[in-house]
Amino acid sequence: NRGVSVTPQGEILLRRATGVFEELRQAVDEMQSLADAARGEVRLGGTPAVCAGLLPHAIGTVRSNRPGFRFHVAELESGKLASEVASRSIDVGVGREQAGGSGGDISFERLFDDRLFIVSSPRHPLASKKSVRLEETARYSWAMPRADGSVTAHLEAQFRLLGLRLQDPTVTTMSMLVRSELVATHSFLTVMYGSILRFCKLSGSLHVLPIDLPSGIPIGMFRVMGRTLTPSAEIFMQAMREVTRPMQSLRARHLRGQSSAND
Repeated sequence: NRGVSVTPQGEILLRRATGVFEELRQAVDEMQSLADAARGEVRLGGTPAVCAGLLPHAIGTVRSNRPGFRFHVAELESGKLASEVASRSIDVGVGREQAGGSGGDISFERLFDDRLFIVSSPRHPLASKKSVRLEETARYSWAMPRADGSVTAHLEAQFRLLGLRLQDPTVTTMSMLVRSELVATHSFLTVMYGSILRFCKLSGSLHVLPIDLPSGIPIGMFRVMGRTLTPSAEIFMQAMREVTRPMQSLRARHLRGQSSAND
C-alpha cells in the first residue's frame, strides 16, 4: 500500500536492460535490411514546428526512393526530445538545440539555423510594399506564441539588435492554425519558421514581408552518442542533411518568390 521504488542497483540494471533489448531490435532490423534493402523502420520525434513542414518533407524524400520504409512519428515539446532519444523510445529526434546542451550520452548534430520571418495576409497594408522597415510593424496587432517561449524570446532579441522593442502581442497561442487563421482573415502579423513557410502547405494563404532578421534558431538531430543506428535510421539522417542544406541561405525574397510561383 505504501508503494515500491527501484533500488539504485535496479536503476542501473533497468537502464542497461533497455539498451540490450534495443540492440536486439536493431539487430533484427539490420538482418531484415540485408534481406530486403527497400524495407526499413524508423522511429522519429520532432517539435511541432518541425512536424509542420520539414519532417514530412524529409519522410517523403526517403519514401520516393524506398517505398517499403515505415515511419513512426511522435510530436514532442523541444525539452522532451533528448530524453525520448535517451530512453530509446525514438531513434532520432529533430528539433532546436537546447541552451544547456543535450546532456548525458546524447549528441546533437546541427543542420541549419531556422530563420524567423514576419508574415501577414496578402491584403495587409504592408503586404504590397516592396520594402518594409522593422519599426513599421509596431503599428499593427501581433499574434504570437507564448511570451516565455523560444520563438518570442528570439524575436525580441532580434528587435533589440536593431535598437527596437517588440510590442506586446494582442493574441498569444501555441496553435499555428489559430495564428494562421488570424493572419489570413484579419490584420494581424505573426512570425514563423522558414522551414514551415518553405515546406508546409498551410502557409499558402500567408504573405512573407520583405524583412530579413539577423539570425535563426539552431535546428538539428538528436541521437544516442556512440550508438550504431539501424541502416534505415542512417538513411533518414542523410536525407535530412540533404534537404536542409539549402535552408541555411534562405531569405525573405526566396519565400516571396515561392509564393508568387504558387499563385
